[in-house]
Amino acid sequence: MSLSALLVAALGTTLLPAAAQAAPRQPSAPKVERVSVAADGAEADGASRTASISGNGRYVAFYSDAENLTEGHQGPYDWAFVKDLETGEVKRLKNSMAAPVISDDGRYAAHTGWGTHGINVFLTDLNTGEIKQIDGRGFKYSASSPAISANGRYVAYDLQPQHPTDPQRVEVYDRETDTREVISDGPPDSARDMVDPSISADGRHVAYEDKGTGQVWLRDRTTGSLTRIDDGTPSKVVEVSGRTVALNSADGAYVRDLRTGKVQCFAGKDAQAVSPDGRQLLYRDAESDVVLRDLRSGHEVTVGHGGASAGAIADKGKSVVYSSDATDVVPGDTNGLGDVFKWTAR
Repeated sequence: MSLSALLVAALGTTLLPAAAQAAPRQPSAPKVERVSVAADGAEADGASRTASISGNGRYVAFYSDAENLTEGHQGPYDWAFVKDLETGEVKRLKNSMAAPVISDDGRYAAHTGWGTHGINVFLTDLNTGEIKQIDGRGFKYSASSPAISANGRYVAYDLQPQHPTDPQRVEVYDRETDTREVISDGPPDSARDMVDPSISADGRHVAYEDKGTGQVWLRDRTTGSLTRIDDGTPSKVVEVSGRTVALNSADGAYVRDLRTGKVQCFAGKDAQAVSPDGRQLLYRDAESDVVLRDLRSGHEVTVGHGGASAGAIADKGKSVVYSSDATDVVPGDTNGLGDVFKWTAR
């Protein structure tokens, strides 16, 4: 008896040819779901856009013109929403005029709204419903462009004095100490406006723009250092993480490593977001495809067609939120309006 026959007899099984053995498992197709629907699944009756997502991918904050995403009376400036993707619950933020930004646990949302005499920045506790104006400078000031740290403790924003000779500046509010810190000293001789801040997940780094020159500055709140980080051309801050900062210029997108100074350039691309760990870049190409790129390996995957914003990447690049006018992203999209979608790798 041959050796193979003896083995078959001993093991009580049949030896299969290599072709009949199990094929390698293929990766599953990504999951795409529509976020901008009511808890009962009803389609939004207004366009939705400008979404951000919590670190674990559970909560999505977005702006919408819809009036049917929640029950009850909706005020004339209640345009910001936060959705719990596990329960389906949708919460509307009172006095919210633009897309909110949320903490990683989905508890705190920072947003703009009407103050006593102008537009101000507010912090809403979604657990208690408490809403607090955090720029705290009185009726002569307004504020906008909030960015929030992962734990919801720090909120960066730009403060806008009403007197025309006083420049805008960037501040950070500390929720735990109820204090405010001026971030944007800028160049010593500068009286220009400093605007559009982005704050890292740990709250240590704040990047912002010089509105007049397009210079981009980075404040390290731990050391106090202030460093210019643009490439020498007028640039726009997209998002800063603990390791990298993504920017856009007339030549395209670029990402700077804050530790090594290394710069990666992506000509003709428009950066949309960078992941909290600084490893993934989300950009939009000339065809308006939204592409997720691993900055270390160079691997890319198209997640959708439309646009995204800062805070759009979560769960180490496994989750991305974006908005699109396309009607064929998910079945049953018949409202003919822009919607917010979540893409999840599987």
